[in-house]
Amino acid sequence: MRTQSRTLGPSIALASGLLFAAVAVADDTDKSRDRARDLDTPQTPVEVHEWSVWVGSPTQGAVNAIRSYPNAMPGAVGTSRPKAEDKDPNRRFPVAPISVLQFFGTACKDVDVDIRAKKGNFVAHWPPSNERGGRLQWFKSDLVAEVPDSIPIGYLPPSHWFQDMRSNKEALYLKNGAKVERFVAYDTELNIPIPVRLRGGPDEYTLQNLTDGRLIDVAVIVPSEKGVRVGWLDELPTAVPEDKDKKKKDKDKEKPKPAADAGKATPEKAEAVFRDAEEKPKDKGKEEKLPPVPPEGDPTVRARVDQVLNRPVNVSVEKTARREVLALIARQVRVAFEIDDKGLAKGEVDLNKPMDLKAEGVAARDALADVLGEAGLSYRVTQEGRLYITTAARLAESESKGQVVEGPPVKLLMSQPVKVSDSSYKEMTRDVLARRLAGQGLREDVIKTLLDEYGKALFEQGELVVLVHLSRDAIDEAVLLDVFPPPKKVVRTALILVHGIDPRLQDRARALVKQLGDNSPKTRDAAESKLFELGPVAVPALEDALVEKDVEIVFRAERLLLRLNRSVP
Repeated sequence: MRTQSRTLGPSIALASGLLFAAVAVADDTDKSRDRARDLDTPQTPVEVHEWSVWVGSPTQGAVNAIRSYPNAMPGAVGTSRPKAEDKDPNRRFPVAPISVLQFFGTACKDVDVDIRAKKGNFVAHWPPSNERGGRLQWFKSDLVAEVPDSIPIGYLPPSHWFQDMRSNKEALYLKNGAKVERFVAYDTELNIPIPVRLRGGPDEYTLQNLTDGRLIDVAVIVPSEKGVRVGWLDELPTAVPEDKDKKKKDKDKEKPKPAADAGKATPEKAEAVFRDAEEKPKDKGKEEKLPPVPPEGDPTVRARVDQVLNRPVNVSVEKTARREVLALIARQVRVAFEIDDKGLAKGEVDLNKPMDLKAEGVAARDALADVLGEAGLSYRVTQEGRLYITTAARLAESESKGQVVEGPPVKLLMSQPVKVSDSSYKEMTRDVLARRLAGQGLREDVIKTLLDEYGKALFEQGELVVLVHLSRDAIDEAVLLDVFPPPKKVVRTALILVHGIDPRLQDRARALVKQLGDNSPKTRDAAESKLFELGPVAVPALEDALVEKDVEIVFRAERLLLRLNRSVP
């Protein structure tokens, strides 16, 4: 075979060289624009700092839904949101969505700013721009330190908080034609899912990431009679497997570039190709195909199992196999489960490894979070009402488009109640958030503006809320920011304030839905009134009720959904 390799070496080398050249040409064609930006175009000597506060609830069709949240813009700025004085039959949540970006550094000319809403649409923006095709564009702008004498700055009410950004002398002005401003603000309605699921409480909550990207700096804020309880997580992992190809490409970028002749084809390289092929086994055998993940149960089945997992369990074990601990929890609440042993083997998860667990009087779902979450496992409720236990990554891979991706459950221990008036409350809320924002690269003066306007709204809502920071990739997937020539630094942070996910309210709504079919007309009417008072929080339970066999429950659920301005399939 070596003799044959030497005989074919030159021809193979020629073919290999032609192939290499063709691939190189295609690669150069695809990346020529990026290379022009990265190599030939000098950087803009500025830093861009952007922060966003977005608001959402599982009961809304979109994050920052137009009719569900107030307007952050001053009255002089046109917006699609209802005016503040409009009547509010559905009790709009009192936090106004906004995104703000500012420029810092050295003045420069001919800068393009392009903001594109990839998963939604713009509701309002300031200063005026060329808006077209879901994009806000300030092309051929200058970044200047002072307002030009020939251009009057646009009117903003003196009492509006936008003036705080105008008064920041470190920020550059964006001069675009006859318009000049020290910041850019915009408001978007976004078609992105609520990123987190919350269960349990009040001492511990179980959280799951419902997106395909990691979530960072997650906080749960829960008011109680004795004060407010707070818990922080550094990161909430996703179920989606890490993109190893992307990671490899990133590593390759860090490697030193090869010599100029490193890519040239030679007879020696051609021989090496054949030699490597000889040394590799021709047939390693096909990998055993994993059985399909069973389909998820309907809403009725999921709701029934969810109630079962609310039951308390008592487990106190040391150095016991994880599989046995799982079986112990399941027996106490009488729920059947099935383990995807082949999937766990492929994911290199060993359920026979020992673990410790002390769970006395806690909900079964929280105990499961301890058993499964630490091992990167999760479960699906099947149509038979079983828990199908496999790796969180495999569940994510099995999801079809449009279905929820559930990350591994993570438990969060809450603080003791603290009065809002106590200085310690500021230390565990605003001060913690300020440090985490600084850790993301945001400037101190920009953080101060954010917290001065939104600090109270984020941490003093009077109801359970969850703060979730999206990763940079997730922000770019929703709203893309492009500044050209590229700045020397770009910081983007987006915080979603999630409300309407208090597990206690959801449980109350489900209990009231059952009463819609009560034998007593008085009980049915009272339950319907209470569900309407719950407002958007009751929507998930009402939507699940549409598959009930009791016609009375379905009829009243449909009527309530219509009264709450929700569509009925």
